[in-house]
This record gives sequence, structure tokens and C-alpha cells, in this order.
Amino acid sequence: MSFEIAAEPRVKSPGKGQPRRGRGFSINETEQAGLAIEEARRMGLIIDVRRKTTHEENVKILKQHIKDLDDLVAELTKTEIAESKPTKKDDKVVAELVSLRPVKKDEAEQLVAAGIKSIADLAYCDIDKVAKKTGIKEDRITAMVKAALKKV
Repeated sequence: MSFEIAAEPRVKSPGKGQPRRGRGFSINETEQAGLAIEEARRMGLIIDVRRKTTHEENVKILKQHIKDLDDLVAELTKTEIAESKPTKKDDKVVAELVSLRPVKKDEAEQLVAAGIKSIADLAYCDIDKVAKKTGIKEDRITAMVKAALKKV
């Protein structure tokens, strides 16, 4: 992967015609690479709307940058999927949490993914943080915490 922090455009200097670093990619170059201007800007690329020239090497740079970003995203999603697979230990924790009356199975899985590994963790958790991490409403988590406190 030849991934750089940001792809740099190359232009020819007006005097001697030597290549130098440009201010940004032209609109035509981004279109030839298959990008809309808004997309390119979201990717962190600089677009020089004043430039009218199109250099084939810049189109190649953009295409390579897109390919590298796609590879990086695919690699990251692969590792996230590998990390998010529940283990047997997580299944035991989910079963333990489901033993509490207010906790449903899908909520227990969300709690485990948020880092709650036991009833004691649930009993002494920060309700606001857990609600933000899991997306479960605070009143539901409060009910779960009360049940966990009774059992601890």
C-alpha cells in the first residue's frame, strides 16, 4: 500500500516546464478519477477550482489514493469484525446479565460490547456513558442497574 497522508498534485511550472507541487487537483482530474468534488474534499483532498489543466499523472495519483483508501477501509472492517465476534466467555456474561429481570438478550449483548463483563460492572457503571455507548435509553439502564445492585 503506497498510502500517504494526503495525495499531492503535480503541475508544470510556467517558466521552464519543470514539475512542481501544485496547490490542488483540478476539477477535470477529480472527475476523470471518478470522484465528485464534494467526495474528494471529504477525503481530505484539495481542489483547485481555478486550474484548467489536466495531468495524467495526477489522475493516476488520485486513482491510487482511492484504491489505497478502499484497501484501508476493508482492512479495518475485517479487524473490527474479527474483534466483534462473541467468545464463549462473552456468551457466559450475556447469560449472566439476562438472568436479571429487566435485561433482554439483545441489550445484554450491547452491554457486553460496551465493556460490561459482569453484574457488578453493571451495578456500578456510569449510566450516561453506557447509554451513549450502547444506544439504550437511560431509564432502561437505570432499571438494569437497580436489579444488578439487588443481586450484588
